[in-house]
Amino acid sequence: MDPRFDLPLYTRAEAALHLGLPATTLGDWLRSGALEAGNGSRGEPTITFAGLVETHMLRQLRRTGLSLHAIGEAAAALRSRAGRRYPLAWSGLAHDGRDLLVEIAAEGREQGWERIRDSQGGFPGVLRRGSAAIGWSDDGYAGTLRLVIYHDIDVIVDPERSYGRPMVDDILVEDVIDQVRTGSSYRDIAAKFNLEDYEVEALIRPHIRPPAFRKTRHPEAQVEALL
Repeated sequence: MDPRFDLPLYTRAEAALHLGLPATTLGDWLRSGALEAGNGSRGEPTITFAGLVETHMLRQLRRTGLSLHAIGEAAAALRSRAGRRYPLAWSGLAHDGRDLLVEIAAEGREQGWERIRDSQGGFPGVLRRGSAAIGWSDDGYAGTLRLVIYHDIDVIVDPERSYGRPMVDDILVEDVIDQVRTGSSYRDIAAKFNLEDYEVEALIRPHIRPPAFRKTRHPEAQVEALL
């Protein structure tokens, strides 16, 4: 068994959180056929690491303005023609497989494909930007993924380590968040985990609900708003 493809590691809520997506958006992508997931009970992991990587890459396509319908059709066509279950988690897509995506795009009526071709870098640029966060294994498939919602610090998911939970070196992100929830100061947490104060703040920032008003508060005053 390969934990990248065969082991469900993430619930839909976890995958959405790791990638900074609304859970409803991820649900729409799954229902459209753009992504694959298992059929577990509610709250059970159903998304593999490879599925998480594909979601990351699909987000890059979605940000170009391409419709969900067009992305779903392209994803289904890629799986069929590339002969790979997770083609968007395959390094060849950014090289040899790029021409396959161009061919699929040419068959579609979605104007968004034209915008991608005419944008800076075109298809190669979109794939290159998405692939920049992926660490490739020797077999050409994704082995690690850097979560781009975290700024100023590299947070990695690796299916071979801690069941694919987000980590900074050997530190689990969830352990840092738990410390914040207990009321520990950023300085104390930084000392405990051998981090800088700004790194603690960078880990916490994606998990703080934005306030309903615009009054500026110090990040440590937002601890109660943590998810």
